[in-house]
Amino acid sequence: MGVQVALITDKSDGDCRSAPPGAISDSRMRACLACGIDPESLVCARQVHGIAVSSATEADRGRGSMPGRETFRDTDGLITDVAGLPLVISVADCAPVYLVDPVRKAIGLVHAGREGTFHGISSQAVAVMRKAYGCEPSSLHALIGPSAGPEQYEVSPDIAEAWRRAGLPATGRLLDIWEANALQLEACGLAASHIHQPRICTISDMRFHSHRRDANGARNMALLML
Repeated sequence: MGVQVALITDKSDGDCRSAPPGAISDSRMRACLACGIDPESLVCARQVHGIAVSSATEADRGRGSMPGRETFRDTDGLITDVAGLPLVISVADCAPVYLVDPVRKAIGLVHAGREGTFHGISSQAVAVMRKAYGCEPSSLHALIGPSAGPEQYEVSPDIAEAWRRAGLPATGRLLDIWEANALQLEACGLAASHIHQPRICTISDMRFHSHRRDANGARNMALLML
């Protein structure tokens, strides 16, 4: 579909968060170089569990990748139609949602945690891609990456009830982030056959960093590049 790189790192790649803020960790640098990506070209966001989605242009290349290069502030989704521009988010139980439009040659990468999912960040990303690049939802393909799974992601009774009232899937106190994002994407026009769910749980699958399991600040890096 025209995508050069779509990946998520795991524990074998090390801790791939930015550390210190705005710098490239050794683990992140090694992961990028292994894929033939210049780590200084990464486009990064300062994630806040919101629903803001920003469009990255060639002028944004390297934004947030190095000290002194400002990230996209208060942003949990990045989109672009620039080939060779790597979009990056950090996750450790929140879902990375990869969006690809092979017709308009555009991509999006979304940080869909509990709050972002509740407020519809995946749908917001589709709307922004449509406005920015003319993407038709029926042409989009989505992949909902490894994150906290519906057998492990337990929340308070009040949060679970709020999800149910919003029409989002919850069983008892367990949330299903995967299906919630899939339902939202389908509701905004994606074909069900274009929405892919590997259903890999970062809490139970020891390959991945998990905030709930380890609470050590380590992160998996999700990356998408045309």
